[in-house]
Amino acid sequence: MILDVEYNNILSSSLEVYAKELPNIPTAQRRETEITIPGRDGTIYTTYGDYESTTITIPFNFICDAEEWDERWGVVKKWLSARYRRLRLSTDPEHFYKVSKVELEDAEHTTARIGNLKAKFTTIDGLRYLLEGQNEHTAEDVRYNPYEVAHPIYMICGEGKCVLTVNGKTMTADVGQNITIDTDRELAYRKDKLSNTAVSGKYDDLYLQEGENEITITEGFDLKIIPNWRCL
Repeated sequence: MILDVEYNNILSSSLEVYAKELPNIPTAQRRETEITIPGRDGTIYTTYGDYESTTITIPFNFICDAEEWDERWGVVKKWLSARYRRLRLSTDPEHFYKVSKVELEDAEHTTARIGNLKAKFTTIDGLRYLLEGQNEHTAEDVRYNPYEVAHPIYMICGEGKCVLTVNGKTMTADVGQNITIDTDRELAYRKDKLSNTAVSGKYDDLYLQEGENEITITEGFDLKIIPNWRCL
């Protein structure tokens, strides 16, 4: 099966660079702390629900005219130099990984025309994100979360102070026509202007838990949600 790799919104095939084989995908692992209590058998494991980074290693190759080899290698290095971008595989087109960085091994100049290289994509949390979960939804649409705990983005329109309540926990916002609350990055902003002081509350209180969620907002304000659905 031919694998096409999309990174930073660029397909490897568009650069005439091709994955040599299907990569192994490591399982996302929850970050845990071991606690041993004297006088008590066994070990207790605690977690805050966050995940460890994982590495997806993909071998690539390319073929070109001998005089174009260095130029093609430069294109590959430029493509994979971006940080904090999405990685999407053609074998799983409905999902993507959040990648913090890519490490490249030296390219092997195996013949005058052929180059072989290996790229190591470091994911932020090892989880797969649904492309559909990047779209805007109403609160009713995202009340039920069939996936892992989600870190959504809340977009509020209106004028004045409002209270956003998720599962009984609240955040107060001074909206001023509009405000966006990004629970993953723990930021509040209006367009491109930071407005962290316009909100009061804990960002992680607004996470969408697995299963049913209760979401309400002060009457007179419009609410849209990008759920950022993620799964194992």
